[in-house]
Amino acid sequence: MARSIPLDQQTIKRQNRRLILEALQRNGPLSRAELARAVGLTKSTVSSLIQELLDEQVLYEGALQTAGLGRPGMSLEFHSERAMALGVELAVENTTLILLDLNNQTQGQWEWVESPSTSLSERLHRLAAQVRVLVQGFELLLGVGLAVPGVIKQDRTLVYAPNSGPGWRDEHPAEALEALLGLPVTLDNDANASAFGETFWGENHSPLLYIMLTTGLGTGLVVDGQVYRGRTGAAGELGHWLIGQQRHHHPASIVESELSLRSAVNHYQTHSGRSESFRRILERADGGDRFALETLEYLARQLGRFIANVAVTFDPAVVVLGGPGAEAWQWLEAPLRDTLQKLAFIPEHADLPVRPSAFGHIAPATGAAALVLQRFLANGGTREWSPPISTLGTRQTVGIAPLRRRM
Repeated sequence: MARSIPLDQQTIKRQNRRLILEALQRNGPLSRAELARAVGLTKSTVSSLIQELLDEQVLYEGALQTAGLGRPGMSLEFHSERAMALGVELAVENTTLILLDLNNQTQGQWEWVESPSTSLSERLHRLAAQVRVLVQGFELLLGVGLAVPGVIKQDRTLVYAPNSGPGWRDEHPAEALEALLGLPVTLDNDANASAFGETFWGENHSPLLYIMLTTGLGTGLVVDGQVYRGRTGAAGELGHWLIGQQRHHHPASIVESELSLRSAVNHYQTHSGRSESFRRILERADGGDRFALETLEYLARQLGRFIANVAVTFDPAVVVLGGPGAEAWQWLEAPLRDTLQKLAFIPEHADLPVRPSAFGHIAPATGAAALVLQRFLANGGTREWSPPISTLGTRQTVGIAPLRRRM
């Protein structure tokens, strides 16, 4: 029987710091006494660790808390300047940046349009130049989270992004951006980053399935706070699920050929004779255009069928819809739920909670920033860019009861 290796005092201290910081991130400002109760440590241990974090300016003392029994205590909060991360989404046709701190406050947000034919190298150079101009004191950031469409291996190789114009293959965007900015970069698939962001900022249901409805279709799965990426990083690429049969020299169809914004645009053009963008289809639906409304109902029923299938695959507790497709929620919700009710395998799946993302179109960038902030927490509030000291890296801290939800 293998013997466990005892932890040294420094590692134990960092783990206890992690408990304190994760409790503050989950629950908002707390007093020392509340923290001691939440994390199960002695008051003297908590006070000693809090003093370290105050001295390092990771935390600061806020308002005096007078509610409840006992002596009033000072609330503890994160120093925004010392706990900020930049989240970036490199989408096919645009780039989105968001600057977030651990108090869940947005310190800046920027977007610009890109040509789908632009090379990844050119995109990254433009991104780095914009960060230097837009983000004051960017050198102090904890790091950059980068969300991209495509398969990401554990060694941070972007294997393939099928919907990018040039077809990005075997690229290393994290290393390239680190060289351009001199900051550590965390890289992940856009759907995975979005899914993680939902759980990091407050969604407690597990498993959570995130559906990214864009030009293509992708999903992200979070189980007990951990993103499931699979052996090669290709987990969640359900848009490439094969459907139908291969005939002669024609390959079998894939799910996103029937469920994506591209398929919705094609459906509208086929039935109306007009070529419109998805956003323009939404505008026409708002004006009562029959073909636009029929297209959105078609999209909703395809989505309902897809959710009925993934429900028996992953049995999620909640499904979150993200990407530009979520902007059509007001038209999608009723036919989607009707289809799910009819096709669900078990009654529990018929009533499966489905909702649009709380973060709208900035969900991938928000989730990418959360990946950086989580690593900071998992390392006990240190900037060492090493594997997190906690094997629970992205998991909600064990043993911490929620005191109150951050709004």
